[in-house]
Amino acid sequence: MGYYTEYLDKKLSFDELNVERKKQLKVISDLRGNRDVLVIAADLNKNNAPIGIEFSDILPVTDQLSNLNGKALDLVLETPGGAGEIAEDIVRMLHGKYSEVAVIIPGYAKSAGTIIAMAGDEILMDSISALGPIDAHLQW
Repeated sequence: MGYYTEYLDKKLSFDELNVERKKQLKVISDLRGNRDVLVIAADLNKNNAPIGIEFSDILPVTDQLSNLNGKALDLVLETPGGAGEIAEDIVRMLHGKYSEVAVIIPGYAKSAGTIIAMAGDEILMDSISALGPIDAHLQW
């Protein structure tokens, strides 16, 4: 049984889920050589709400990076896309702080997520993980 089903069956409260999330991020950090771990993940279940990478993501990413102090980072990334310019800003922040950045894609990182992934030193994916097209969105 996969981890996701296990958590659904437990019906954890938000606080319990938060404790479990931190425990799992620690497992990733330990397995990868005590690296910092940062998660950028969209709520893919939101309907008609902005879930792509956008300008409002800069402050939370900056804030989370200020709490980390390692030399290498593992970025867990899950996004349907978003603004390429903001993806570029995030990449600059990550490489400005870390000598090595790996991107872990458990599901998919489309469009702007692909830009971030391709800027990493290492990309870790599973058989169900996917990168997506990098297509320009032109407005007339």
